[in-house]
Amino acid sequence: MEYTKSPHLETGGIDNEPTLIVHPNDGSGGYITGEFPKRKIQAGDWFRAVIGCVYDNPKCNVTFKLQYSVDGGAAQTLSTWKQTYDGKIEKINIDLSFLAGKRVVFILKVQNNDSSEGDWAFWLNPRIVR
Repeated sequence: MEYTKSPHLETGGIDNEPTLIVHPNDGSGGYITGEFPKRKIQAGDWFRAVIGCVYDNPKCNVTFKLQYSVDGGAAQTLSTWKQTYDGKIEKINIDLSFLAGKRVVFILKVQNNDSSEGDWAFWLNPRIVR
């Protein structure tokens, strides 16, 4: 995993937001994860990010997953998004109000789809906002 403030996106543009560049493990179903520190969710909280493939990685083919764990319980998948190197990025905006009052750890996961060759992807400015 790499951190940058100037990611080169598959659209060809260069952004200026904090970004995690990730590359899942090799082999079928290889993945990489990262966790947000535990926090108490309040009504009106949203998870926001932009996802996609890193520029000049035409073999990129990954699945992004946003998972969560309440008070140390089993991880639950909130949503998934498949990304390929198609010149498009995806904006994520998820209402977290259903978790209000709970202490939650969010897990960012990127999984390869059969091979990790060329699977360089990014989470651009993943954050929780109110």
